[in-house]
Amino acid sequence: MNSDQNPESPGSSDAPESGDALLGFRQEIDETDRDIVRLILRRAELAKAIGEAKRKQGGAVYRPDREKEVYKNIAKIAGELYGAAPPFPVQILEHVYREIMSGSIAIEGGPRVAYLGPESSFSHLATRFRFGASVAAVPVDTIPAVFRAVEAGRDVSFGVVPVENTIEGPVGITLDSFINSELKVYAEHYIRVELNLLAPLEPAKWELSDIRKVYTIRIAREQCRNWLENHLNMRNVEVVETSSTAAAAKLVAERGDGVAVASELSAETYGLQILRRSIQDSPHNVTRFFVLGREQCPPTGEDKTTIMCTLRDKPGSLYNMLNPFEERGVNLTRIESRPNRSTLGGYNFFTDFLGHHQEARIQEILAEVEEHTTTLKVLGSFPSMKMP
Repeated sequence: MNSDQNPESPGSSDAPESGDALLGFRQEIDETDRDIVRLILRRAELAKAIGEAKRKQGGAVYRPDREKEVYKNIAKIAGELYGAAPPFPVQILEHVYREIMSGSIAIEGGPRVAYLGPESSFSHLATRFRFGASVAAVPVDTIPAVFRAVEAGRDVSFGVVPVENTIEGPVGITLDSFINSELKVYAEHYIRVELNLLAPLEPAKWELSDIRKVYTIRIAREQCRNWLENHLNMRNVEVVETSSTAAAAKLVAERGDGVAVASELSAETYGLQILRRSIQDSPHNVTRFFVLGREQCPPTGEDKTTIMCTLRDKPGSLYNMLNPFEERGVNLTRIESRPNRSTLGGYNFFTDFLGHHQEARIQEILAEVEEHTTTLKVLGSFPSMKMP
């Protein structure tokens, strides 16, 4: 009799115990799943009741301040239960809860969110990361069209637009669109940008030396300039500018005569192959997005405010505008200037700083700033998000 047949051999006695242990674990997982589903459905019932109460009171269904509070709460609970090293990373717990909240908001009947399309653009990614996969996302063709869709307010409650990038700096058309708009910055979101070289599935093998046409948006081209120059014969390559990286991928899928610089999601969406991954020149390529709304987000204690102002035409105006922040120890996180479109040499200044405009010290600062400006507009206060 060999060892497999001997009931007293070491392996034969361990197998049933191991099988029993696995069965026990699986049964416990099944019971735990039942509890999880029951609690998620109960949470959805509570969220639906809250949504109905909000509608009666005229409140917003989506609240980034409440969202931030939920994330802080689950991190606190995880820490209380498992200390500093929970078996399931808190960041992944946040992703799970984002989808739970997204589904709950969808059940409540909203919101619809406009973004710079088409589908699979980085604005679309930002929309999904911020609102979850259940959001009713509405692609539009241009950034001003996002503003108009939210301003109209008939079918869209919020909009998502890019505002700045670590490589290319500010998105001018977004800043300029605030000049004549009454929309508020309701939230911010950061996306780490990974750009890839995408090609049709046929031929199965592409040689970089054979590429004669590249479809891309200008910003993406600039972010990959060194890689493109070093790997493609750009003197013999036609560059076709598009409205977005997703539009570039879509055109490549339709025409089949070139390659696109776009995201991995674009490759999946439009049925393209990835020739080269991560062709951006900098590993620190991050784009910041604004969520546009018609209302203002309440304070959370960890907020950021964006203002737009036009300085008086006299010596020391910029210093006088910035000095109140320094005197009260308020940190400025961004300052940009854009032509005001009405006066040669006239500029609008866009400034971000920590704090909420409802805070007493921020109101004091803004009152002083107003004395040294011809126009001052609070574009919004919103929960601050850490840049990845």
